[in-house]
Amino acid sequence: MADIRISELDDRSQEILKLAVGLYIRSGEAVGSRTISKTIDSRLSPATIRNIMSDLEDAGYLSQPHTSAGRVPSEKGYRFYVDCLGNSPRPTPSAEAYISTALAEANTPEQVMSIACILLSDICKSVGIVVSAPMDGSVLQHIEFIRIDEAKLLVILVSQGGALQQRVIRVKAPYTQDELTRAGNYLIEQFSGSTLLEIRRELVRLMQQERLQYDRLMRGLIESWSQALDADESTEAVYVHGTGNILSGVEVSDISRMQDLFRVFEEKGRLVKILNECLASDEPVQVLIGSELGDPCLAGCTVITSPYLRQDSASGFMGVIGPVRMEYRKGISVVRYLADVCGRIINA
Repeated sequence: MADIRISELDDRSQEILKLAVGLYIRSGEAVGSRTISKTIDSRLSPATIRNIMSDLEDAGYLSQPHTSAGRVPSEKGYRFYVDCLGNSPRPTPSAEAYISTALAEANTPEQVMSIACILLSDICKSVGIVVSAPMDGSVLQHIEFIRIDEAKLLVILVSQGGALQQRVIRVKAPYTQDELTRAGNYLIEQFSGSTLLEIRRELVRLMQQERLQYDRLMRGLIESWSQALDADESTEAVYVHGTGNILSGVEVSDISRMQDLFRVFEEKGRLVKILNECLASDEPVQVLIGSELGDPCLAGCTVITSPYLRQDSASGFMGVIGPVRMEYRKGISVVRYLADVCGRIINA
């Protein structure tokens, strides 16, 4: 988050700037001094307000699209506005009821995340994003190997937090289903309560010391499993909904930039990397605006994210991507509320 010093503005300048940003967010029209004068019941004359707005423009908080037009917020102006919001209230009662009714239909963690993604998009009129916690950091509850054919196996992983992941791996030697069942039972007996990453490391160590039960079987399985995991850009499940919403708010002057923007949504590994960087701070809700995102394709966009925790302390996150001219108060309150609710449901 950028360090915008609120103290560099006097009280009147802060009031005018907050009004200008708020009015622009609501209307999408450049804000003039007369509009602000009417909003504050003419406590300040249009001429005084015009001078203050000119100073704010010189300081980089506002810009003027045309000489005779009003002013619009810059990234710095939006950052000031967000930093002044403080603790956003809960969503409206109707939004909370909508969320509660929709999530009542979910029976698995995956359904919770999928529905949450749709809710984020629908309520905030933005792109909804939900990312599950990485499976490598999940604590093992159950693992099962199912034979598909001589060269392929289905691996089913269930974490203590209830998240399920299925993965097809290729093996060099054929295994019977009985051998695979014994291997799964062995892993559960020996390593239940350990993370998948810890299990992989311990199995490699035991193999090196030739102290592993079912050595031939486990050696082949672990080698294939590790190769499959290492080949993945991400072990997280990524849910994206409402990419069309970005068309109505982001100002993109050419088709190639719009194509680049949509490519970000398609490249899940790249999207997760960008969003992971949004969660670098310890704040419950993180808001990054435009250039703060560090990716030219997201210029003109804002990302609001919040983490949610599973019982095994693995952390996923959810949020929205929308235009910089978005309803920040609503976005922050809905993202934070949904992250809290979904975390409780998944852990129940």
